[in-house]
Amino acid sequence: MIFGSCKYESSLLKIRQLVLNRKIECSGAIFDDGSFSFLAGDEFSAYVEDKSDFIWHSHPNGNLVFSFDDWLCFFTSKATYTALFADNKILIIKKTDFHNGLQNKLRDVLHEYKGFPSIIYFKLFSILSDWFSVNIENLSPEKLIGIFKVEYQIL
Repeated sequence: MIFGSCKYESSLLKIRQLVLNRKIECSGAIFDDGSFSFLAGDEFSAYVEDKSDFIWHSHPNGNLVFSFDDWLCFFTSKATYTALFADNKILIIKKTDFHNGLQNKLRDVLHEYKGFPSIIYFKLFSILSDWFSVNIENLSPEKLIGIFKVEYQIL
C-alpha cells in the first residue's frame, strides 16, 4: 500500500511490468482514475509530464536513487507523489507540508531565467540548499532523501 492507500498500486504494478528490462528511461503520469501515460526517452533521460498529482520515471541501469535532476523535476512539478522504477523495485516519494511554497519559488526561477539553463541550474541548486538549510553540494544522492524531508516507501 502506498502511504495507507492502494489507490495507485494497480497502476504502479502495471507500469513496473512495462519498464522491466527496457534499456531506455521511460516516464509518465498516473491519473486519479487509474489510467497512466507512458513516454519513452533515451538511455539516460525521459521527459516527465506534469499533468497529474503523481509522476513517474524509470532508471534502466537499476539504480533506485534519485539524481539531483530527478529531485529538481519533482520539486518543480505540481505532483505530490513520484515513483522511480529500477530493476523490480519501485521507490515512491511524497512531498509533505514542509514543501509548500518550494514549487512556486522554483517555478519563478524557471520563468525568470528561461533560455539560460546554467543560471537556472545554479539558482535552483541555491534555493534547495537554502530551503533545506544544508550545503547539498557535497552530499551523495543516497543522502538527499533524508535531507529533503520527504516521505518514502519501497515496493
